[in-house]
Amino acid sequence: MALTGKMVSEVEINSNGDDIFHIVAGKKAQHAPNLSPEKVHKVEIHQGDWGDHGSIKVWTYVAEGQVETYKEKVSIDEENKTVHMTALEGHCLELYKSYNIIYEFIHEGETNAVKVKITIEYEKKNEHIPPPQKYMDFLISLIKDLDANLVKE
Repeated sequence: MALTGKMVSEVEINSNGDDIFHIVAGKKAQHAPNLSPEKVHKVEIHQGDWGDHGSIKVWTYVAEGQVETYKEKVSIDEENKTVHMTALEGHCLELYKSYNIIYEFIHEGETNAVKVKITIEYEKKNEHIPPPQKYMDFLISLIKDLDANLVKE
């Protein structure tokens, strides 16, 4: 049984995607608790500045009813609207040796529709660990929540 894996999901959003991109990239991450208070309790900058390539942030969030933390180092590709997050510490690393989240914001040509492609790349600590479905479910619901609240504004 393979210990490494990849999960991929796509979420179609109604907002233009720029605000959500800047929230996950970090430039506006501090606004996530206001837009999704039931899912994100706080986001703190640990090293660098908001939105800087290579900055380190700590997220406190609720997944499946449990408060968890996630310390990440972020890589940002503004041109291709891609954000790559590498886990440095947190609850996910209790189960996985490595855990990375990749967000890709895909603009659909003439329709101006935007999809957010979410990829989780991971390596389990052992074969008995399940894939990180609870984290994918959390990320999908967070994107939908952020989108719904941004469309209201």
